[in-house]
Amino acid sequence: MNDGSDPVVKSLNVVIDAIAESKSRVELRFRYAKVCLTKFLWFKKNWNLYIPVPAPFITRMIVFFNRLFRFGKQVTKAPPKAYFDVLYLDDGLRIHKTGEDNLFIQVKPDKWKDAEAFLA
Repeated sequence: MNDGSDPVVKSLNVVIDAIAESKSRVELRFRYAKVCLTKFLWFKKNWNLYIPVPAPFITRMIVFFNRLFRFGKQVTKAPPKAYFDVLYLDDGLRIHKTGEDNLFIQVKPDKWKDAEAFLA
């Protein structure tokens, strides 16, 4: 239902740390999510809600229980890390590949014509 009023959620931002692991690899550590609300319950005031990202904790718990119940079998040594590898980088274009093999091409708006060759 849209009665013309402001949406309840104004924005959603995920705050991360980016750490250089090597010349081409960047590790990502998710910190928290910030939700900007225009109203909360019956209050029509801007509210910021901070939500800790549970994924690192949940991943550690899965690895812990995996080790606990594997009884000496080969076990993953550490939880998987979120990262991306930079394949190409200049002043207007970045191409990177994530740990899940997703490929991203990011272009500044004024450099779009230069990037079209990569999309063919």
